[in-house]
Amino acid sequence: MVPYTTYLIDLDGVIYRGNELLPGAKEFVAWLDAQHKKYLYLTNNTFATSEQVVAKLTHLGIPANDAHLLTAGQAAVQYISRRFPRGTIYVVGEMPLIELVEAHGMTVAPVDSPKADAVLVGLDRDFDYMKLNCAMNAVRSGALFVTINRDPVLPVKDGFIPGCGTMAAAIEVGSGISPEVVGKPQPMLLKEAMRLLDSQPGETVMIGDGLGVDILAGKNAGTHTLLVLSGSSSRADLAASPVQPDYVYDDLAALMKEL
Repeated sequence: MVPYTTYLIDLDGVIYRGNELLPGAKEFVAWLDAQHKKYLYLTNNTFATSEQVVAKLTHLGIPANDAHLLTAGQAAVQYISRRFPRGTIYVVGEMPLIELVEAHGMTVAPVDSPKADAVLVGLDRDFDYMKLNCAMNAVRSGALFVTINRDPVLPVKDGFIPGCGTMAAAIEVGSGISPEVVGKPQPMLLKEAMRLLDSQPGETVMIGDGLGVDILAGKNAGTHTLLVLSGSSSRADLAASPVQPDYVYDDLAALMKEL
């Protein structure tokens, strides 16, 4: 593999699987630091806060801080704050997302108000008819409509719960307007990462374990792509997929042998 200046790295299936550190992950991150590479971990995860992700990496033996992590939620809020500095945002989401919006100098609209500059949809386990009505009418009145991702469901211990994509779909049907999507496989998360790192697509590689999520996101954002087979996609998936990465390795340990 050609060394790049910038590395965008998925977490689950690349760096760790569950609570297990994957082979080569620690060595790869050490290499990035030693070679003074620019890098960010990217995640669509709407359950864990950035502090929880950093704590997990640290617990697994990988030095980490917020400077090397960009969640889809963070990217969404940064995008909206550039569009509407000090704007009023209707948040379909839970307290961490609300706090993130406020930390960027914006005002969270009252839950019973249909007036906002933008509607931001994340995971919200208290989503109800009033929120649907207010969010829908804000979008119908011209508010920017952004969803963190389009995941319809999220796996939990006893099955599944509706993901933020389900709530975004309800608002979309009611308003007749489709949202801008931040999370992978859409390119916005990667473009936001490159903006933060002052990098261009040609010098950047997206490393992930999912052909239809990470690799497709890289293709959509114009970056180079590297698939590791330590997560969701297998060699059989690769053989049958119209989405083909630039590089394929069994895991980061195999990549490190070449680096």
